[in-house]
Amino acid sequence: MKFPKLVVMAALISAAAYTPVSWGGDYLSDVSEKFIRGTANLFTGLIEVPKSISWASRETNIFAGIPGGIILGTLQTLGRTSTGVFDIISSPVPTKSMINPPYVFERFDDPTTYAAPEMTD
Repeated sequence: MKFPKLVVMAALISAAAYTPVSWGGDYLSDVSEKFIRGTANLFTGLIEVPKSISWASRETNIFAGIPGGIILGTLQTLGRTSTGVFDIISSPVPTKSMINPPYVFERFDDPTTYAAPEMTD
């Protein structure tokens, strides 16, 4: 019974000894950044509505921009809030942001886009 535990412990210690130093250096900052980003997106998702109204009005005209921006902004609010919840729950696994821009106030004039999350270096 002790032999398998000993083998597993030896394997873990040897794997930890050969882990590159770069893997552990920024882990805490990546995790905390992801948690903060998720919390910010969870609570600022509603700002997507005026952002989308502004963007849609500039792209078309004000008469089409207001109703289109409300619809688009509501969908973007759901997306940003969901992304925030996902980032909070999965914060122990550092990944890049799946929403662009990562915060609603960054590049306020640009539309919000989404992509699959990528692992950080």
